[in-house]
Amino acid sequence: MDSTPVLYTYFRSSSAARVRIALNLKHIAYEARPINLAAGEHLSEAYTSQNPEALLPYMIIDGNAISQSVAILEYLEETRPEVPLLPKDPAHRAQVRAIVGAICCEIQPLQNLRVLKTLPKDQQAEHAHGVISRGL
Repeated sequence: MDSTPVLYTYFRSSSAARVRIALNLKHIAYEARPINLAAGEHLSEAYTSQNPEALLPYMIIDGNAISQSVAILEYLEETRPEVPLLPKDPAHRAQVRAIVGAICCEIQPLQNLRVLKTLPKDQQAEHAHGVISRGL
């Protein structure tokens, strides 16, 4: 079994970017396998046979398949604590988790490609801008 983690990613995915940033901060070498969301590659049988959710990011690490950026980040933090992502102080960790929650639950889902595609093209940019502005 190859021990190099594999990250299925897309350059415009903020969720995948979170994981790439953490991997680089923690100095973890990984293989990036790009999946073009705009071209629908995440819906291909080759990808959905591995990841039925058809979402990104998706990571194979230590023989485990993990989806969802926060779950991946927590796994990295728990299995590779040498370079911590979270502050030591519990109150500061809570602040970080609150920011993560705001981004992952309040902002990002409402402006991602899957949601934007449900809107007419002429409303997509305004919708995304509004959601991001209110969230920040």
